[in-house]
Amino acid sequence: MATIKQIAEELGISPTTVSNVINGRTGKMSAETREKIEEALCKYHYETAGKSGGAAAEENMIAVGFCMGRNKNVMTDPFCGELLGAIQKAVKSYGRYIVLDVPETEEDLIRLCAPWNIDGAIVLGWNPEQCARLQQKINKPLVFIDSCFEDMEAEHSMETEYSMEAYDNIGLQDYEGAFELISYLLRLGHRNIAFFSDQEPPMASNRERFRGYQDALKAFGVPFSREDFYFLPENKTMRHEVLRQFARKNGKKYSAAFFISDYYANEAITVFYSKGLNVPDDISVVGFDDNIYARLSRPALTTVRQLPEEKGKQAVELLMKRIRGEESPVRSLTLPTELIVRESTKAVFPSEGRR
Repeated sequence: MATIKQIAEELGISPTTVSNVINGRTGKMSAETREKIEEALCKYHYETAGKSGGAAAEENMIAVGFCMGRNKNVMTDPFCGELLGAIQKAVKSYGRYIVLDVPETEEDLIRLCAPWNIDGAIVLGWNPEQCARLQQKINKPLVFIDSCFEDMEAEHSMETEYSMEAYDNIGLQDYEGAFELISYLLRLGHRNIAFFSDQEPPMASNRERFRGYQDALKAFGVPFSREDFYFLPENKTMRHEVLRQFARKNGKKYSAAFFISDYYANEAITVFYSKGLNVPDDISVVGFDDNIYARLSRPALTTVRQLPEEKGKQAVELLMKRIRGEESPVRSLTLPTELIVRESTKAVFPSEGRR
């Protein structure tokens, strides 16, 4: 089935004009233009079943797919909650509504985008290789969030089925934020800093945070050891066991720990305390996001602030440009971060740096 943009290009008119016919907004349109568009819609079997002739634009939907793993509820994750609220508000300002799902596979996301009244989709949590495939499989505009494209061509063979062409992404200065945060710890005297991630190996935004962590160590002449990387399983019981084992066996080895998110950092502080490892007296703990977990943590969490509301707004604005067929040079927008220092970190003497 042809898209609105393709039909518009063939007829030499704007995608908005085609959309107006589909949505029954033809009051100010000439009969000749309307008939020409209707003939093209019929020719390409454009599916408008379920719509009455006077259907309003509000029936058109934007799909939102948050890939957060099998055991996570989107609505209880502060980042996703704030991001979703911003997307919903921005989408509504364009006369549309959202349909939300938590797809576990590419096929789930393809089905989410398939209905006739889905104009496009905003997708969170997919790695760059998946994004490149989905871009070619789904014949509708897509805007990804936190799926940075950098260095993907170098990591994949040109013989793969799907080319690693660029896609629209709203990202964050994940690398810069992590680099600044780790540099701050190093300036406090820390020399042995553990890295905790829920991905092995880290991908997309997590990969950029890992690179920032490694490069900050390198800039201060501190070697990185693979033993400093700790994987946090998705299962909460297993994840807590990793944290307990760390506190028992390696808590005295490290003077600081960087967690890929505030949620995990807050969780770790509680587990560490139960094992007699106090923050920040025994170990400094830092996170990333500056969401409610950072502010409610005790002690309050040193972290990197990002603005989910701005991500959601920018994602919707870019998606609407694609849906309307408007030209936009933007393919990747990177939003800034800010270091937030609170009570979960402290300076250490050279002998306490432990490296």
